[in-house]
Amino acid sequence: MRIINGKWQDDQGEPVTVFNYDKIREIGSNLVNLYGEDITYSRINLISTIKQLTPKQESDLTYVLSQEGAIAKLAGY
Repeated sequence: MRIINGKWQDDQGEPVTVFNYDKIREIGSNLVNLYGEDITYSRINLISTIKQLTPKQESDLTYVLSQEGAIAKLAGY
């Protein structure tokens, strides 16, 4: 689930329906648990992207995030 052009869509570009509503509700619950009410588009995108990772990709991301300065280097700072 992602916000595209201001609207929630699933991975196939379909709008929210009764069939995919649970995914958006889970993302919302995760956002509130992590950030309280300080929710931004970037944070929505972050949680949505993390939810789509395979276990191997998640492990790789954890490794990158744990490396001091890795994000700055990847971002070109």
